[in-house]
Amino acid sequence: MSSEGSQEPAKSREAARRMLEAVPDERVSAALSMLRQLADEPEAERPRRRFRTVGVFDAEPDLGKRSKTIVCEELAGGSSKTA
Repeated sequence: MSSEGSQEPAKSREAARRMLEAVPDERVSAALSMLRQLADEPEAERPRRRFRTVGVFDAEPDLGKRSKTIVCEELAGGSSKTA
């Protein structure tokens, strides 16, 4: 199973053209707007996502072991039955 992003550029462009042709008329302007953003913004200048991890590791020592129990209590009203 190969992704279109790993194909050679000519094949990727042809796939993009086919997909654009399949877009319903009422959504063409939205598709065009997204394409303009991609064409106007060089990849090197895109802002990098920053993941905030402050406090992620601040928990009781057995949190990993108790995670299933905690989820069951929160979502199933205390029932520990699973699907």
